[in-house]
Amino acid sequence: MARPGQCREDIKRALAGLGWEVRTDDEGSGAVMSAHGKYHLMVSFEGEKPTSVLISYVGKGGEILSRKWPGTEHLPSPQSVVRAFS
Repeated sequence: MARPGQCREDIKRALAGLGWEVRTDDEGSGAVMSAHGKYHLMVSFEGEKPTSVLISYVGKGGEILSRKWPGTEHLPSPQSVVRAFS
């Protein structure tokens, strides 16, 4: 069982609270997906444990940032992601 603040529902709530549009994973991977315009964020899991965050920009010259799972308290806001890719 995931620690408090680490389950999919907690992560979805944290992302929505930061301003991300949380989406359903249509591919059945179990990942938590979110977007803000051309910016996308995905939290990957191994079983019930979050393992990493992948942030991508799908505009011209797209970019990807990846890091180990930082915890819900360290998830980036859409505004900080826009600044990072600017």
